[in-house]
Amino acid sequence: MVDLNTVSAAIGAATSAVGLIDKMADQIERFLTKQSQPAVPTEHRLKIEKEGDAIVSKNRGEERQRITAKDLEKLPHTSLRHIKVLEQSMENHYTIWSAVYPQLALAVDPIAKAKTEQQLKEVVRSMKGDLDGILTFIEQAGMYLDDHYLHIRSLVVQA
Repeated sequence: MVDLNTVSAAIGAATSAVGLIDKMADQIERFLTKQSQPAVPTEHRLKIEKEGDAIVSKNRGEERQRITAKDLEKLPHTSLRHIKVLEQSMENHYTIWSAVYPQLALAVDPIAKAKTEQQLKEVVRSMKGDLDGILTFIEQAGMYLDDHYLHIRSLVVQA
């Protein structure tokens, strides 16, 4: 039997990691597809958040699915502990991404721009396994993913 503290920590880590994916997804997509910045930020219809001791997906603000702590007790203890590692790694990737990505707009010199793009490509390659692991954990917990989560996973895995 998995203890409640481990399950609660897994819920916090998983939702925090998904939050990092939410912060980065549009920027990663624009970078990988060479799209320009939209005038209005994209509003994603699906959002995954923590509510108490549950992971909740909301479609345009309305609850669509809820995974409770009791539901997560069915997952292997190692998976529940490993999600914290993935979340910490994504936090590290986000720290680097958030420092480098804004520099892309400032790079006028072609060599500086190429170096910045190379740094960003390396961050994407480095986070590939972590991002996929986080979304796989959410799916193994029983949550259906769509919208930008599947799209960003597809883009990053191909990068």
